[in-house]
Amino acid sequence: MKKLLPLFFLSLPFAIFSQTPFIWDFGGKLGITSYQGDLDALKVNAGFREINFSASVYLRQNFSNKFAARANLLIGKLAGDDANFAEPEWRVERGLRFESPLVELTGIAEYYPLGMYPKKGKARARQIATPYILFGIGGAYANPTVFWNDENGNEQIDPQKAQIDKNAKTKKIHIVTPMGFGIRFLLKDHSTFELEGALRPTFADYLDGVSQAGNPNENDWYFTAQIGFSYPFGKNKAKNKPIAKTEEPKEEPREKPKPKQKDLFVDTDKDGIADLDDDCPQVPGLKSLRGCPDKDGDGVSDKDDLCSEQPGSIELKGCPDSDDDGIPDKDDKCPDEPGQAAYRGCMPPDKDQDGIADNEDPCPDEAGPLAFGGCPDSDGDGVPDKDDKCPTIAGTVAQKGCPALPPPDKAIYFRASQDNWYKTSDETLDEIVETLKNDASLKAVISGHTDESAETATVNLSEIRAKKIYDYLISKGIAAARLSHAGYGSSRPVDKKLLSDDPLLNQQLRRRVEVRFTRE
Repeated sequence: MKKLLPLFFLSLPFAIFSQTPFIWDFGGKLGITSYQGDLDALKVNAGFREINFSASVYLRQNFSNKFAARANLLIGKLAGDDANFAEPEWRVERGLRFESPLVELTGIAEYYPLGMYPKKGKARARQIATPYILFGIGGAYANPTVFWNDENGNEQIDPQKAQIDKNAKTKKIHIVTPMGFGIRFLLKDHSTFELEGALRPTFADYLDGVSQAGNPNENDWYFTAQIGFSYPFGKNKAKNKPIAKTEEPKEEPREKPKPKQKDLFVDTDKDGIADLDDDCPQVPGLKSLRGCPDKDGDGVSDKDDLCSEQPGSIELKGCPDSDDDGIPDKDDKCPDEPGQAAYRGCMPPDKDQDGIADNEDPCPDEAGPLAFGGCPDSDGDGVPDKDDKCPTIAGTVAQKGCPALPPPDKAIYFRASQDNWYKTSDETLDEIVETLKNDASLKAVISGHTDESAETATVNLSEIRAKKIYDYLISKGIAAARLSHAGYGSSRPVDKKLLSDDPLLNQQLRRRVEVRFTRE
C-alpha cells in the first residue's frame, strides 16, 4: 500500500485530463463481516469463525479515468464467542461472548492504476476487468451486548477488571479507516459486477464491550468481503481538456520617441548640473547627490545629514554609531558599549549578573540560567525554585518539583475461606515484584482482609493470607526490610466505588490482600 500511494499522487496531474463517459455510479453489495478483538484469536482463527452477514449501498463519482470517490453505507453485525475455540483451555473456561449491530458511514477514495477505460481503441468502451485500491475514513456505530459468564465466579476472569469494563462509559460511534482492494468486471451498458475486500481498523478497544478483562493493549477491528453490482448514470458531455499551451509573451508596443525640445541650460552654482535637475542650485555639489555637497564624504548630502561634520551611515542619516547598536552616538548615553534603544543605548540593569535584565527577570535578586528566565533551580530537577513545591529535593515536572508519587495499590483475590489466590492474580503478583525490583526506593505494606460473612469463623485467615504474600515476595528476591504485613479481618471493607449490584461479586472483592507502595 505504501509503495502504491506515490504512484497515485504522481498520476493525478495526468488523470484529470482523461474524462469518463459517465459521472456517477449507484450500486450495492452483499457479503460478510469478520470480527477481530478481545474475544477472537488472529493466530488460531484469522476471523473465519466469527463471520456475519453485511450489506452496503453507495454513490460513486468518477473524477477521472483513474480516480473516483464514493459515499458508502454499510449495515451488518459483529459477534465473538469463546465457545468457538477448543484451545487454549482457558478460553473455553472463560466463556465470554458478545453481539453488536454495525452501521458504518464512510467516504472512500478509489484509485485505478490501469484506468477504467483503455488509452487506445474505443474511447468510450470500458475495460473488461478493472482492479482498484481503496482507502477511506468514517464512523461506525456499535452497541455491544456482553454475556460475562461470571454469575458464580470464574477463575479465568479477573473480577476487578471485569467490573471496570462493566462500568466503563464507552462511545457508540468509532472512527474507522477502511483500506483494501477490489476488481470490477464489465457487464452490459457500462454497468459492472464487483468483488471487494477491506480491512477496517478502529481506534477503540470497546467495539466488543471488553477491554481490561481481555487484551487492553490492542484495539478491535473487523474485515469485510462483498460482491455487488453498480449502474452508471449522468453522461459526461465535457470533452477531454488538452494540456494548455504556454503562451509566448506579447511584445509590448514601443513608446514613440518624444519630440526633442530645445534645452534651456541654466547652472547658477557652476557645478555642471542644470538648475532644473539640481537639488542645491545655489551651492556647488556632486552629480551623484543631485548637485548637493557632502562635507564628510559619507554619501549623505549635507542638507540631509544630521551629523555633517562626522561621517556616518545612510541608515542613521549620516551620523556615526561607534558601538554598532543601531543608536547614533549623538543619542547614545553609552556610545562605547552596545545597548538598547529603550535605555538610550545602554544595557538595562541586571542586579544578579545572570545576563537577564531585571525588568525581564522574574528572580532579579537570584542568578539563574536563561532556560528558567533567570530563576535558580537549587535541586537541579528542571523545575525553577519559584515553581518548585520541594525546592531542596529533586523531583519531577509532573509533580511540580516533588518526588514521583508511589505506584497505585494492587489487590490479590482469594478463594472463599482459603489462603490460595486465584490464578488470575498471578499476573498482578508479577507486576508487584517487577515494580519493587525496578525502584529500590519503594516499600510495600501488605494487608490481608476477609469478607464479613462466611470467612469470619476462620481464625487469623486475613493474617495468614497477608503472610503468604509476604513470603512469596521474599522468595522472588525482595528484601524483608522493605516489606511489612498484617491481617485486618473484615474490619476494612473494600472501596464502595468498586462494588456493584451483584452480592456474590462484592463478597469476592472483599476476600483480598492489598499491597500499598510507599516511598521514604
